[in-house]
Amino acid sequence: MEIEKYEALIISQLDQLIENIIKENPNLKIAVKKGERVGDGISKFLENKFVESTQNHKYFRESIASPEGKTKNPFDVQTVFELNGHRELIWIDFKALNIDNEATNPDSGTPDKVITLMQSGFFYLAYIIIYYKGAENGLEFVQKNDLFVKSYLLKNISSSMRITPANQMQVDGFAETEYRTREDFLSFLLQKKIESNQRKLKKAAQELENFKTGILKKETAKQKEITIELLKKLNKIQEDKIKKL
Repeated sequence: MEIEKYEALIISQLDQLIENIIKENPNLKIAVKKGERVGDGISKFLENKFVESTQNHKYFRESIASPEGKTKNPFDVQTVFELNGHRELIWIDFKALNIDNEATNPDSGTPDKVITLMQSGFFYLAYIIIYYKGAENGLEFVQKNDLFVKSYLLKNISSSMRITPANQMQVDGFAETEYRTREDFLSFLLQKKIESNQRKLKKAAQELENFKTGILKKETAKQKEITIELLKKLNKIQEDKIKKL
């Protein structure tokens, strides 16, 4: 089977399954204000429903939700996609987007988890995006571009994705995806890591130059420039007060 068709089948099955869950549960009693994110509550609801809905699924097997109370986990749901005897372990991450936000950059986790997955003999991290807005008694699931659900594989993430200094992937949740081969994705991931470290080096070099001139914090819109000399003066004032006690 061609890899692209295999991947398309995985995505279509994820879309269908989650859309069925949403249509059966169009509203949730989770309070949300305009612009507010309530992704954790929605994610936990979908995790449990996914596990429940795949007890006797044609393709998905052995689904488990992320452990309760554990904040750092490589998946929201882990499942096995089985086709003609081939078993593909898949990690799923739910992203709930409030359509009242013009742009949203939800944390997509560390890129290193795909490396961990590949070391185990698998490849696919899947993101499942659902859309919502505040309603009278909680929230309601809504469509975006005529879709209730948009699933995609990490390998096809938007090229605008960047890796933060904390080694977390970040991308606008509304950004369009683009198809890559699995090998192309590995080159893409390497390049993104290089770019991330180049930005860190540039920032570190600038900070080092500032430190050499005694500047601890550059002036911003919210604060004045902080120098070592300023702190020494403030410290002397404080010490003088103590000495007079």
